[in-house]
Amino acid sequence: MTSFSEIPRPAAVCLDMDGTLVDTERLWDVAVYELAEHMGRPLDDSTRERTLGNSLRGFFDILGEYTGRPVEGEEYERLAHRLNSRVTELMRTDMQWQPGAEELLEDLARTGTRVALVTNTEADVASVPLDFLRRDRFEVIVTGCMVADPKPAPDPYLLACRRLGVAPADTVAVEDSVTGATSAVAAGLRVLYVPSTDGQPDVPGARTHSGLAGMDVAELFSLTSGVPVGGPVGESGA
Repeated sequence: MTSFSEIPRPAAVCLDMDGTLVDTERLWDVAVYELAEHMGRPLDDSTRERTLGNSLRGFFDILGEYTGRPVEGEEYERLAHRLNSRVTELMRTDMQWQPGAEELLEDLARTGTRVALVTNTEADVASVPLDFLRRDRFEVIVTGCMVADPKPAPDPYLLACRRLGVAPADTVAVEDSVTGATSAVAAGLRVLYVPSTDGQPDVPGARTHSGLAGMDVAELFSLTSGVPVGGPVGESGA
């Protein structure tokens, strides 16, 4: 029988949170669409897709451009508080796993694979899903307020790898958005990209896959081991 030590696996796995592990993008949708209405212009789907996975600052840059209402200074603080309060309220009443995510975390624990959580969500909002996920599952947690340049910049993943003490090229990231997958590719990780919404384009350098249902660490390693780090992938998973 194959022992856990003989199972091929990456040096570590870095997991995004919203839309990857927990089904919270639909909750963000509610809060984001409500906020756009409040700002005077109902949000269209293509603009919402552009905001997926962004930092709070990046989100408001896109929303300010879309509504013609720049969000700076006290206005930024007020609207950020409004958005974060609303989505936190929704999370407290309706938190759900993404299909296969809990089982993947259990397999990572069983096989002794090191795990980091890497999210653009700021710490105060991230605390709610983190309590649901259980913080002790993650050796390292990187939130959006911990780096100067959040996703799509490589900084969050580079910080996670430094804190884990692993090389990015030996590490797998799992992401659900173009923003997040772009960040992980730029950092030099091997990336499994599982879009959480329909219509998102492939990301050069990431392996697109349909979902995490049935995924274990061996398959995660297998799917991404053939991905050239930093290079485009011409094939998508089934």
